Amino acid sequence: MSSIPSDHKYAHELKIATLAVKRASILTKSLGDSISVTRTSGSQIKDDKSPVTVGDYASQALINHALKLNFPQDEIVGEEDSDSLKDGSEEANRLSSKILEILEDVQQKTVNWKSDIGELKDLESVYTSIDLGNSEGGSKGRFWALDPIDGTKGFLRGDQFAVCLALIEDGQVVLGVIGCPNLAEKVVSNTNMTGTKGGLYSAVKGLGAYYTPLFDTNEFVPLAKQEPIKMTQETSPSKLVVLEGVEKGHSSHSTQSQIKAHLGFSEETVQSQTINLDSQAKYCVLAKGSADIYLRLPISDTYREKIWDHAAGNVLITESGGGVCDIEGKELNFGNGRYLHSKGVIAANKAVLGRVISSVKAVVNK
Repeated sequence: MSSIPSDHKYAHELKIATLAVKRASILTKSLGDSISVTRTSGSQIKDDKSPVTVGDYASQALINHALKLNFPQDEIVGEEDSDSLKDGSEEANRLSSKILEILEDVQQKTVNWKSDIGELKDLESVYTSIDLGNSEGGSKGRFWALDPIDGTKGFLRGDQFAVCLALIEDGQVVLGVIGCPNLAEKVVSNTNMTGTKGGLYSAVKGLGAYYTPLFDTNEFVPLAKQEPIKMTQETSPSKLVVLEGVEKGHSSHSTQSQIKAHLGFSEETVQSQTINLDSQAKYCVLAKGSADIYLRLPISDTYREKIWDHAAGNVLITESGGGVCDIEGKELNFGNGRYLHSKGVIAANKAVLGRVISSVKAVVNK
């Protein structure tokens, strides 16, 4: 275990972020499991997005509430607002009631955290907390970036999703916490994932990156008692493992296949050297040393990534010894508002990052 001091600069921020992400992870895991039961029973849920809607709102409400309680001056860049919940429609009322119900349930399960991250007791407080995520971000001062359920399609499928929270100061990510309720401790391939299910991944600028089981304890585990994680230094094309998204609408899989060929991957093994995961769980697998490269190539020249989709993962990679950039090799800038101005995302161990950037440029610019 590491010798991280318990009174480091971001100690309080880390504790609150961790408890909030853990509480939201318990909530979303429970909700996801209930969807799985419905799916198994044969009920039609394919077009019913209400579970993820409820989860998004509830997760954002409780995390925003925890942040406001502890850091009242901090702004939050969040994905949701409560407008559609307050329009008076039957659907809005149904969703609101469900949100309050699952919040009450998770707050009861984590009642010992009340003094640290508070509780939400009524719908007006829920709506107010959701709407705290209306910040536009920017290059000055500090704010939080939150994705309450990253990987919504994975969530609905019963696959990977994540609760992601990052602290940004003057455009730089200084702290990130990611809860991955369905991610196994060891990921080898798309079909080989073993060990404890549910992981909590944390990084603090200058202090490293860490892993601990997400659901093993109802207490906050300080960094000194977590497992330090490091990226690989693998460079051999026959051994490199690449992470990509599952959904083809999120990144260009065809371009990424050309990049892997340019890097020297053989046609016979390229499939077994590729792991497809939803959400920022990809960053977690990369940081833990189970893969070497993450490719997210833009699907169009005008597409821009949202900062909450990458902020927490960014600091996790840099603090585990890797590098993150866009397809031109430029560092990602989280100080330009709610969107990244860069094109695509590349993350890799530093030993191979330069080659990956060269291959990306060769394929994209030809």
